[in-house]
Amino acid sequence: MKNTAGMTRFGIGPLLAGLSIAYCLAAFVLTRHFTPLFNLDGVPDEVRLVAGLAFLFIGVPFFVVAVIAVTRAYNAGRLVTTGIFGCCRHPVYGAWIVFIIPGMALMANSIALLSAPVPMYLLLRMLVKKEEKYLEDKFGAKYLNYRSNTPDIMPVGWLKRLISS
Repeated sequence: MKNTAGMTRFGIGPLLAGLSIAYCLAAFVLTRHFTPLFNLDGVPDEVRLVAGLAFLFIGVPFFVVAVIAVTRAYNAGRLVTTGIFGCCRHPVYGAWIVFIIPGMALMANSIALLSAPVPMYLLLRMLVKKEEKYLEDKFGAKYLNYRSNTPDIMPVGWLKRLISS
């Protein structure tokens, strides 16, 4: 469902997801085809699995809470700047880049997959400009103030607030 400015409730998510999935699939195939070259040798399986689960334990709820918040705000035609959006401007994308993909990479024992957050973040920085322009046009100074005071993805926002407290 599109709004009058042409931005769907999904924003750049489908495009970012499609490109990220392609990269992750290639990384996974490389890992499996060239085992053990792309394995995380030197990290005990138990440590890797617990760390991977910890990342997922944080990332999945982070993602769900962000999706619910942004869906409610979009449906109400308002800008959400509190809660999880008070920590970072793009928590839906941040959940994947910072927590979920690294968690899956650790569980899959894949250095190649562990590299995915880097191109994902670079893609995000390029693609999110469209979302940010939409928000600036729709909410004006309120969004510009929010953008200037809130980091783009986690954990930078949380760490910045923790350090400045």
